[in-house]
Amino acid sequence: MRAASIAIALMFLWTAAVAVADDELVIQFQHGYGNAQHFVVEGRVVEKRSGSAPKPDDSRLRNLWRNLRQLVNDEQDKVSLRVRFAGKTFEARTDQEGYFSVRAATPAAAKPGWNPVEVGTPGGELSARAEILIVPPANRLGVISDFDDTLIVSNVNDKSKLLKLSLLRNPQQRQAAPGMAAFLRQLAARNPQPAAAPVFYLSASPRQLQTSIQAFLDRHGYPRGVLLAKKVTDDKTRDPLTDQARYKTARIEALLRELPALRFVLIGDDGEKDPEIYHDIRTRFPERVEAVYIRRVHPDPGRRRFPEQRPAPPLAPGS
Repeated sequence: MRAASIAIALMFLWTAAVAVADDELVIQFQHGYGNAQHFVVEGRVVEKRSGSAPKPDDSRLRNLWRNLRQLVNDEQDKVSLRVRFAGKTFEARTDQEGYFSVRAATPAAAKPGWNPVEVGTPGGELSARAEILIVPPANRLGVISDFDDTLIVSNVNDKSKLLKLSLLRNPQQRQAAPGMAAFLRQLAARNPQPAAAPVFYLSASPRQLQTSIQAFLDRHGYPRGVLLAKKVTDDKTRDPLTDQARYKTARIEALLRELPALRFVLIGDDGEKDPEIYHDIRTRFPERVEAVYIRRVHPDPGRRRFPEQRPAPPLAPGS
């Protein structure tokens, strides 16, 4: 009976979240990165979602409402855009899910490090600014890190707890995995230019939740990096919805192709398939993977380990 009541409440709130929307449109950046040869920037045009910023004392109901509203987007298709980057302008157009993407040669004026980029409509009705990471040639060590149960306590092995944490709490109320922020900062600092270290956060959460994920990373002192989240759509451009191994493998392979000068440290946890995914990547690309670090979160102490697997800072007792 309790489960049925919760389901009914969720359906009601979801319907309300869909119905309540602003008329104003907004450009959301997903990510931007590249090297001296080429770059990629992606984003989306959707109807703006207003509301109060998350607070430590927000109620579960307020958090649920906010999180559901993030997941519900009124996407805008066929919107013409101009991407201005390092003195050049690139044309883009949103697809039926509101997404846009530009992959092109890096302009000569782009500098190593974080570069400003502006996206807007030709008439100037919409505009947004962000930054693209152009990996400095001297920075040769990249980091690819999983998010759930690697950087944030999510209890992926307990789906009930996972849903409660994901839907009923906000970024200011979530617990960071102990020691992981300092660990990633230490890895980033091995590059000559740590502020522009190629750090990639690979999340299986939908891109609609990127704002919350980024807020959590910033709040807990994780090094500045590029957040890669799952593209969830109704068309063939979507990322695999439930096949996390295929999704993460494809993302990592893309980074290996796009940034051929880098060796990577892979960081994950053993709650799901990270050890198997990273073992496969390291087996096929041994010269591109410097190390694999896995956090032990699986309840089974006999969970399989691979020879290259190194321990990462563990979860706090009882978390």
